[in-house]
Amino acid sequence: MSDEILKEFEKPLNLGFIDLVWAFVLVAVMILLFIPTIYIRNEIYYISRDIDSLKTKHSVLVEENKELERNIEKLKFRYEIINELSIEI
Repeated sequence: MSDEILKEFEKPLNLGFIDLVWAFVLVAVMILLFIPTIYIRNEIYYISRDIDSLKTKHSVLVEENKELERNIEKLKFRYEIINELSIEI
């Protein structure tokens, strides 16, 4: 009896064609599930990089705008002073 049990354990475990098909189906389903999520995560990452770049450019432009407004105010002030002086003379 123990010889029969040992023979059962010594038999090679071969996969059948159906087992191979099930393995391919399982791999295909996993790929179909994970590729869209990977794609969406990559798109979100690249879009967030673009948004960050645009925010940086926006803040630089806002600062430049403030500087230009200060320069305009200086020029207006100079013009008013020069204009006042020319009128008085």
